[in-house]
Amino acid sequence: MQQARKPRSLLLRGVYLVLGLVCVMFAAISFLPFIPTIDFVILAAFFFARSSDRLHDWLVNHRYFGRMIGAYQGGLTIRMKLWAATAITLSLGISAFVLIDNSVVRVILAAVWIYAIWFVLSRPTK
Repeated sequence: MQQARKPRSLLLRGVYLVLGLVCVMFAAISFLPFIPTIDFVILAAFFFARSSDRLHDWLVNHRYFGRMIGAYQGGLTIRMKLWAATAITLSLGISAFVLIDNSVVRVILAAVWIYAIWFVLSRPTK
């Protein structure tokens, strides 16, 4: 695996570091319903690769989170894709039709849903 290029700007590296820490925090509390774990772990790995080698190595070698990253890098199974598509549809559907009463926001959520489903289905299949 090739190493990510870190930005020269210390401010941007700091932003990536904070975003990575926020993602790890959300991944740690993902036992709550409708909060996906793997999404936050993959995002945290992305942000740490651009900010901190030490935290990136910790996350990739973590007993629990490291397995998710390894599974993601090897491709997704059909079952994983089905679960992801179902979770995306449920969470965005509940948000759009139960929690949101603004049609503009609903259209935005529909666009996010289309992109998210495309992204999941376009990943390599194991």
